[in-house]
Amino acid sequence: MPMKADKPTFQQSGHANRFRERIAGEKKPQSKPRFNTKNPPKKLGETFKKRPAEKQVLQETRTETRLSNASGSGTVNVVIKRTENRAQPYEKKTGALSPRAPEKIKKNRAEEMKVYGEKACLALFKERPESIIRAWSNVPTSHKIGEIFSYLAANKKAYHVVSNEELAKASGSEHHGGLCFLVKKPRTFTLQGYLAIPRKKDALVLLNNVSNAYNLGGIMRTCAIFGITGVITNNINEINNSAAMRVAEGAMEYIRPLTVERLSDGLDQLRQAGYQVVHLSPTKSQQRLQNVAFNAKVVFVLSETDDADLIAKGDAQPNLTPTNPLNSDLNLSVASGILLAHWNNQR
Repeated sequence: MPMKADKPTFQQSGHANRFRERIAGEKKPQSKPRFNTKNPPKKLGETFKKRPAEKQVLQETRTETRLSNASGSGTVNVVIKRTENRAQPYEKKTGALSPRAPEKIKKNRAEEMKVYGEKACLALFKERPESIIRAWSNVPTSHKIGEIFSYLAANKKAYHVVSNEELAKASGSEHHGGLCFLVKKPRTFTLQGYLAIPRKKDALVLLNNVSNAYNLGGIMRTCAIFGITGVITNNINEINNSAAMRVAEGAMEYIRPLTVERLSDGLDQLRQAGYQVVHLSPTKSQQRLQNVAFNAKVVFVLSETDDADLIAKGDAQPNLTPTNPLNSDLNLSVASGILLAHWNNQR
């Protein structure tokens, strides 16, 4: 007769924490939470670490007391030092030394601008290469500007060879011409400071509400060709215009911007300094350009709108198109070219 196998027994003495016999259907006891109920875990979407509103700072205090000896014959000075934690409010670290400081970013945006177009960029590199901060170029143009890349690399300035799509994003225009610079804006001068130096012969151009980039670029190119370097404006953003610099094809590098708060005040200063004021604006004046004799010192007022508020007694108002059958006048950049060419023939 076969022997019955002994029924297995489990000894739990000394091993109660390792094994516990469970009955079928019995639920497993829940373990205690591993976190403190006073500090529950973060919910989904909350930041895990919060910046403290206060920070603990070690601060040392000194207290000086005077003690007498046992016999009472003398006293000694005792200094007691105590170091304790004191809470101080948290202060955001911003300033000139922080690369992400908002005031620094705002300042850089005010002092920097984009210049694109091959001729505009090449002229800028020729006249003021130190103002270049960063450069972008497409592959075909990069084969022609090795000198620029060598200069930028020697002066530890970044340059990138990118596709036309990326170059359009960097320059902000599809008419980038294969090259784009991030540069420091040119230095400006005041008209008052310019007039402080007496001159026997001079010619200036004053811009009145010239906002069209093609007109502005064409005027700047005409001024540079005929040797006029001083351009007066009450809005420097008219001259620091990326699209206008592309149209000017490098002429901006030979122009000196002269700023004034009010154009009328600037014209009064020019009249007092002996400048002849010539207005080229949409007007039906009967004075022909051929009958105007220019003085040694003259300023040409170019306006896209009516400038009747700037005209004073004695100012010249030549009419370039006395027999014009159209209801529109010449394009401002074309008209300025005719005017400056006539002035150039008389000097």
